[in-house]
Amino acid sequence: MSEYKNIILKMNEHLSKKTIITDIGSSKIETSKIIKKFLRKDIAWTQGHPIAGSEVSGPENGKHNIFENKWCVLIKDKNTKKKHLTILSNFWKRMGSKIVIMTAEKHDKIFSITSHLPHLIAYNLVKSAQDFEKIQNYDLIKYSAGGLRDFSRIAASNEIMWRDIFFNNKQNISKAIDLFIKNLNSFKKDINSKNNKSILNKLIQTKKVRSKIIKLKQDVSKPDFGRS
Repeated sequence: MSEYKNIILKMNEHLSKKTIITDIGSSKIETSKIIKKFLRKDIAWTQGHPIAGSEVSGPENGKHNIFENKWCVLIKDKNTKKKHLTILSNFWKRMGSKIVIMTAEKHDKIFSITSHLPHLIAYNLVKSAQDFEKIQNYDLIKYSAGGLRDFSRIAASNEIMWRDIFFNNKQNISKAIDLFIKNLNSFKKDINSKNNKSILNKLIQTKKVRSKIIKLKQDVSKPDFGRS
């Protein structure tokens, strides 16, 4: 997303008025400002965000069914044309996606929690493991249990892309971090005081989210992310 301005300035020289531009960026408010400022006024841009992908990138890692039964968010603002939303909705439906339309503000708030914070936690957890390894002088990475292993998969994502996401959605992510710290401190308090009732209630309630994700077909019920 740090390249939007440069790309837009190049595109302005070559695109016709009939061109519809869309994108697949993971944050929208800041990019909306860049689009508004630098895009030619006679060209339409309707922002999008397919909720699909993995920690790997490049055509060699492509999957033919990557968008099947996945949500695709289309952004509607005061200048969005209904015709363009219809065209892009049909495009993504043919890719296999389910369509939801929302504002840039709502999008960035939602994904600060469902996507951006989890990635930040993954990066921080893996860094904590590296720091712990240095401090204790243990060769602990080779003993990676399922938890660290799965966090390391997320933390293997493209660093430039995630830097841009963190910077572009910084206000919402900062609020998400504050909420995470608050809940982490609550867990810490329960553990130190051995508050059986409180911590069991937290664990039981959060466990229900997994069942909901499976019910909504956002993942499969097979253990270990369906890997054999």
